[in-house]
Amino acid sequence: MTASQIALVTGAAGGFGTAICASLLEVGYHVVATDINIDALEGLIERLEHPANLTYMQMDVCDLDSVQEVVDTIEQRENASLSVLINNAGIISKNFCLQENSTIDAKKIIDVNLIGAINCASIVSRVMGRQRYGRIINIASVAGIWGASGGSAYAASKAGLIKASESWARELGPLNIVVTAIAPGICVTDMLGKFVSKDQVPKTGESKIVKSIVPTGRLGNPNDVSEVVTFLATCKTDYINGTVIALDGGMRVGQL
Repeated sequence: MTASQIALVTGAAGGFGTAICASLLEVGYHVVATDINIDALEGLIERLEHPANLTYMQMDVCDLDSVQEVVDTIEQRENASLSVLINNAGIISKNFCLQENSTIDAKKIIDVNLIGAINCASIVSRVMGRQRYGRIINIASVAGIWGASGGSAYAASKAGLIKASESWARELGPLNIVVTAIAPGICVTDMLGKFVSKDQVPKTGESKIVKSIVPTGRLGNPNDVSEVVTFLATCKTDYINGTVIALDGGMRVGQL
């Protein structure tokens, strides 16, 4: 680890995670990319620039010992501070209320998306508290604001993450730790393909449905998310705190 400012990214091997890592590397952070999928993490070195400032570690956000081990390793680096945490790890699946065994799927989704973020924030905030500085950025979803038919567990996990973000902002603000959340709208990623089939996803710029729902006329992508993450990680003001940014191209004011 060579850079003095370290950003820890969970779920780094996914679409959002890869874009976030790339963007933070570009602005000079040393990025510790974590994911439960070690094989996917190993490919990051080949896909991303600035490999000297990229470290990857396998981590299970649902396992407190796993999270603590990664944070302890980061703390052993002299003259470097863990200043940014991106809670990005998440999973999704169709989860209907009337579906048999729906509660089994629901528990797994909530464990990863919400409890996993709580685990990471709990351990990392202690480090940031000692430093009297930190930025925690949680990747939520507009589903956590609007709900999602067939995705109640996912929506509940993201709604919980939004409210956790607001609560942590109150708790940690006096320690100069700023907590924010980003709520992306419909973004074209591999995860979206697990919820809807490819033929159900309108092509960006070619669908009247997309243009009627999203004023910008397109669906989102990982780079949209990484741009906002990098802004929140690097901006000097501490007055963007407890804020939830709806990154949806204006869907909330679109017309159905």
